[in-house]
Amino acid sequence: MNEALRNIWTQARGKWAGLPARSRRNVIIAAAALLAALLVVVFAATRPHYVTIMEGLDDKSLGQVQQELDTLKIPNEIQGTAVLVPARYADEARIQLAMAGLPQSGYDAYSGVTTSLGETQDEFNLQVLNALQQSLSTTISDINGVESAQVHIVMPQQQLFVTQPTTDAKASVFVDLGPGVQLSSAQVYGIQQLVAHSVPGLTVGNVTVVDQYGNVLSSDVAQGGSSSAVGAASSELAMREKLENDLQQTLISGLQQIVGAENAVVVVHANVTFNQTQTTTHTLINAPGSNTGFITSQEVQKSQSSSGSPGGAAGQAGSNPNLNSTYAAAGGAVTNSTTSNTITNYAYSYQNQQTTVDPMQVLGYSVGVLLNSNDKNITPAVEAQIRNFVQSVLGTTPSQGKNVVSVSAVPFANPMQAVPAAPGARTWVYALGGLLLGALVVAGYLVFRRRRQPAGEVIEIPAGETFEQPLEELPLTQEEVLRNQLIQLAQHRPDDFASLLRTWLSE
Repeated sequence: MNEALRNIWTQARGKWAGLPARSRRNVIIAAAALLAALLVVVFAATRPHYVTIMEGLDDKSLGQVQQELDTLKIPNEIQGTAVLVPARYADEARIQLAMAGLPQSGYDAYSGVTTSLGETQDEFNLQVLNALQQSLSTTISDINGVESAQVHIVMPQQQLFVTQPTTDAKASVFVDLGPGVQLSSAQVYGIQQLVAHSVPGLTVGNVTVVDQYGNVLSSDVAQGGSSSAVGAASSELAMREKLENDLQQTLISGLQQIVGAENAVVVVHANVTFNQTQTTTHTLINAPGSNTGFITSQEVQKSQSSSGSPGGAAGQAGSNPNLNSTYAAAGGAVTNSTTSNTITNYAYSYQNQQTTVDPMQVLGYSVGVLLNSNDKNITPAVEAQIRNFVQSVLGTTPSQGKNVVSVSAVPFANPMQAVPAAPGARTWVYALGGLLLGALVVAGYLVFRRRRQPAGEVIEIPAGETFEQPLEELPLTQEEVLRNQLIQLAQHRPDDFASLLRTWLSE
């Protein structure tokens, strides 16, 4: 074996020595290029594939996310405002960051959405939503203890008029937990954060998490995974918004009958307090028919004393009403005095009363009504009637403060100019126009080529002779073949025909 290798090496050296210098140089360059290409392939094959998990982050959020990933020992890269991690760590990174309440800005990035020519904007949005729901379900299923998960997202529909109320985005998450598994509050909040950061306009409070037993896991879950002041604040905010929305709908329904739906805008702010107070009252009750309490005991003390000093004029009683003193007249040798003291004890009845005030107290409303001054029917008298109508709807209660009502008439913009045409309608209009234009181009090209063909030569046939022309099918020209192919394509595969026309137009 060694002898065979030695012979091969000897032959290779002989061939190398027999090559000219130029050939040797080319061989060296080719070998170096092959080695470099091999190294690039090996590096690309062994290097982990990085995917984007978050985009649109500010500098502060980038630093917080990178610090958290470094703590979790997850490799990461920063590219502009995006954060990238290896594909096998993507789901774990999203879950851990969501449980930590990160990021504070930006949104999660998901891939897997493809586009096709002729696709409308609504179809593309639906495809993005389906891909997002599927990716979120897969990510949540990777949480320890979760067997499977389903995510359903409801996006708000675009309203035609600005006066119509807009709804918020909402999401529900169904988790199938393993036997004996119970998610902690931190894990539930992490799921809410993950879904909320993936959908624009979605808040944590609008994400509901339910297990396979129908238990709502997201109730009373606040930031940090515990029932804290943040959860109470979210609940209070939701109550205030519901109160404002109900009043706004009531006012809009009435104003629609007066000035129309397009001529009024209503803004409501409720001044609400959620301070719960308890008051304890201790009241003393007097005896019936008296301004004092009940007599429980009474003691009378009397004392007498004599004095040998000569007395003067007759004395008077002291200022104490309970002391009765008598003095001898002047000129006597001995003075006798008597003293009495009365002690009375009273008892009072008492009543304790504890009052708890409702934590939600409406202190008043601030209502702003904008009317379209372009409508000639809206006069100052109508404005006054609307102001009275709003005041009547608000009403007054002892617990409410002063309501503030503002009614103003301003020119409104044309709603037809503010609302753009639907993207799907524009796409189909462009597609139909492209088809017609493409058909005209093809027809014009065929007519132009046919006119440029030279006329055939005229053959003179002598009298008495006949010329029999065989009835053979003439071969089709290239233009006729192309036209037949286009006709077949348009009849059997109209989608491909439309795509072909768009390609020609773009070129």
